[in-house]
Amino acid sequence: MSVSATVNAIVPLALLEAIRNLDTPLDDGLSAELAGETFTKRLGLSSTVAAQIQRYRDMVSRGDGVTDEEAVQVFRLVGRRSDATLVYSDAGRRAARLAARRYGGSLGPVGRFVPKATRRRMGVRAAARAIRRAFGLELKADPGGPWVGVRDSLASRAGFEGSGCFYYAALIGEALRVASDFEGSMIHEKCKSRGDAECRWKAADADQRW
Repeated sequence: MSVSATVNAIVPLALLEAIRNLDTPLDDGLSAELAGETFTKRLGLSSTVAAQIQRYRDMVSRGDGVTDEEAVQVFRLVGRRSDATLVYSDAGRRAARLAARRYGGSLGPVGRFVPKATRRRMGVRAAARAIRRAFGLELKADPGGPWVGVRDSLASRAGFEGSGCFYYAALIGEALRVASDFEGSMIHEKCKSRGDAECRWKAADADQRW
């Protein structure tokens, strides 16, 4: 799968919201004056980021996308941070939840009334539909568990295959959690940063029943 010319605005929105979240300080008793000075030095709390977040929210509500290069630039902005893996992980979860709401990536109330095994299968299909429509990712299923393989990800385009892969692991895992109550982990079986031809993530659950 290659990165398309137009990327869903959910991607940069989730990345910038994650930056803002990580840059927001805890209530640690700082004086108002010192706290205000700290705020101005944090990118996520800047007026520029706030304006971009609102722009991307508007684009998401209209169903618009951003250019491939714009998405890569935002991805690269995160990759340069010392806390990049935390931001990518937070952004992946945010992106998955947004996609589930917009593209039917959950079973809703009906999920409570079907057996667990059936719910799991239906949930995997719902997650696959949502991330395909939102991000062009193909979630495939086999007896060993659902998996996604990507040859040309935003992470690799931005030059951050290692840390950027946390975004995809979090996105896929959260999409499965929202849709099927998945509580396992995502195994990064292959990575371009390790010399593999593609990056691949596979879902692993304790009961191993898919």
